[in-house]
Amino acid sequence: MFCPKCGSLMVPNKDKYICNNCGYEVSKSGHNEKITAQSSGKETIMIEEEVSGEPLDSEAVCPKCGHVGAYYLLKQTRSADEPETKFYTCEACHHRWREY
Repeated sequence: MFCPKCGSLMVPNKDKYICNNCGYEVSKSGHNEKITAQSSGKETIMIEEEVSGEPLDSEAVCPKCGHVGAYYLLKQTRSADEPETKFYTCEACHHRWREY
């Protein structure tokens, strides 16, 4: 049941429903509603510009521009018994690639 005053979810408490947000109370008698929570959809985070605090691999060669030197980041993208994936970002052109 949702609060008619503020729209928040109301929780059952003995013989009444109470809104945790605004404190509105309603008697349980005559209410046969199932209490459910509505899920808000997935969030998408867009990164416009990143300041790199990543270490520099001075031997990595960019496949796009051929520059020697790229920042890298290690992430566990597969199961724990598999090796980490190394993500590179070119120091010059900011092209990104990965190495398994």
